[in-house]
Amino acid sequence: MNQVLQTISSALRRAIKYLVSSCILAPCYHLCCLRPVQKGLVVLADGHQNGRPYSLQAVGERLNQIPGITVVEYYHDYSFCDMFTGLKIMLKFMPLYARAEYVFLCDCFVPSACCKKRSATTLIQLWHSCGLMKKVGIHTPEDAASMMRTQYRNTDVFTTSSAIVSDILSEALQIPRDHFSTAGVSRMDLLYRAERLQLHRNFFRSRYPEYTGKKVVLWAPTFRGNVHNAYLVGAETILDLQQELKDDYAVVIKTHRFANNREIDTPIKMSTAQMMTVSDILITDYSSIYYDFLFFRRPIILFAPDLEEYQKNRGLYLDYHQIPGYVATTREQLQYAITHADIWADEDYYRRLDALWEEQMAYCDGHSTDKLLQQLGLLPLYEQEVAL
Repeated sequence: MNQVLQTISSALRRAIKYLVSSCILAPCYHLCCLRPVQKGLVVLADGHQNGRPYSLQAVGERLNQIPGITVVEYYHDYSFCDMFTGLKIMLKFMPLYARAEYVFLCDCFVPSACCKKRSATTLIQLWHSCGLMKKVGIHTPEDAASMMRTQYRNTDVFTTSSAIVSDILSEALQIPRDHFSTAGVSRMDLLYRAERLQLHRNFFRSRYPEYTGKKVVLWAPTFRGNVHNAYLVGAETILDLQQELKDDYAVVIKTHRFANNREIDTPIKMSTAQMMTVSDILITDYSSIYYDFLFFRRPIILFAPDLEEYQKNRGLYLDYHQIPGYVATTREQLQYAITHADIWADEDYYRRLDALWEEQMAYCDGHSTDKLLQQLGLLPLYEQEVAL
């Protein structure tokens, strides 16, 4: 019965989204297009957070250093707000969208797909994940049912972490292959900044001295279900081990915000991305944080109690048991993986880890942001010459 109600609810949301887009947002956009595009106006937008998302961090910082452009940031989380508040947020975006020369996004954003945009505006999709893990778009029933065919139709430039990722996402998200950039993932540039990483480490050591001498283990899982019906798997096991291993290990919990389970998060004033830089071991499941953490060449545990069910219902792009890392589906396996990481994370593990980086993360060399802005013509000539 619950499944039937969820299906009906999802169908209603899709119908309402379509009506709002075609009958309200689209006319508003066309009306705003009566004014010309403002040269040099660059808009960064997101509809899932109220502040600058991690995936827009590097490009936002870089754009603000370039003379001659105006950067406007528009972040409002309409994921869980009521319909009228969400509509108000989207309508306010339309004048910006119509007049912007460039628009940067990092996820699906309903206002940007309400109708065919004007050609004078370039829309860049930075996406929000690296590599390939769980299936997306038309490749999985969970997303295909809720994804409008035109959701990404206005995307002019789409960035990914490697050629193989671009090949698959082109089909999954129905975006022409020649719209994919080879610049790489902008946010990965942040991990190449040694001084930034050191600031995170210094903050963690000074603010949380109780973790000194312990191995820091970060649990950062993805969510199951969808935005409106999201949940976690494995939380009870993690909480038990957090207490049992507390003398030698600091198990830090950072859950996905869609799962609405923040009460179990460890009270540390650092984001998941920041915690990643100070963690000795990562525990995740099907989250793309796996690929971000590859950068550090540290042990990764793949804790997936629902692996068989997940593969059946959603699907994965890779053979889970062939991915570098210790696959654990039970409490006993997870405890062993944590306490014996020095044993199973051997030479062969790091060899396979490096090979996967070359396959899935080849575009990410620490200069992705500048390469992208060069491709877009947003960097002045003298800066292009220096960067090249």
